Amino acid sequence: MSGCTRDVEQAAALALQRSLLPARLPSPAGLSFAARYIPGHELGVGGDWYDVFTLPSGWLGLVIGDVSGHGLASAVVMGRVRSALRAYALITDDPAEVLALLDRKVQHFEAGSLTTALYAMIAPDRRAIRLCSAGHLPPVLAVPGRPTTLVDMPVDAPLGVGHRHNDRRATDVDLPPGALLLVYTDGLVERRTEIIDVGLKALIDVVEAAAPDTVCNAVMARLAPARPDDDIAVLALRRETGAAGA
Repeated sequence: MSGCTRDVEQAAALALQRSLLPARLPSPAGLSFAARYIPGHELGVGGDWYDVFTLPSGWLGLVIGDVSGHGLASAVVMGRVRSALRAYALITDDPAEVLALLDRKVQHFEAGSLTTALYAMIAPDRRAIRLCSAGHLPPVLAVPGRPTTLVDMPVDAPLGVGHRHNDRRATDVDLPPGALLLVYTDGLVERRTEIIDVGLKALIDVVEAAAPDTVCNAVMARLAPARPDDDIAVLALRRETGAAGA
């Protein structure tokens, strides 16, 4: 592939990816959000995405994911996976079942594609979050007055690898007033010269129960390289102290 053709493809991939990221995050009662996205420079734009949407049941859906590979093909698969997850989220309020359905779709229609995704559902009263991970790194949870930690949850197989659908597991996590949850893609914490635990420790050290925009700024300043090899996506939500049920 010539340099000119590659540049055109990367520009198209970036345009498609940016069109599928939320132009504006929602402002539901009791929650605040912030997000950041940086495309990779060395390998080119990949299949990272995040999404937030309100469901008819009153639950709020939040997803972050990463389609393997780079370029226009990965961005196209990302768009299809994103749309399918939204559709399955209308069927059930169980995030494990949503990812099981999505897994079947990826195996059948996106053969050869490997995707990680974390799907979280925030309760209508904002008191709890229900999460399921398909090969995706666990979120960081910061609660006022407590140490910041990774969410203690199982990480099941990525989508598209032949996982048994009924083995996916959901985890319920309390979300006290003022708590902040941060989800991210591996480009934020993974470095070729370090084990991933180093990046995760650095992330935990910088996340606090503060305004999502402040936390995203701090995370990107502390961990994101000026020219990252891989895409980086970060999404933070905070339960406001005046939230319903507080």
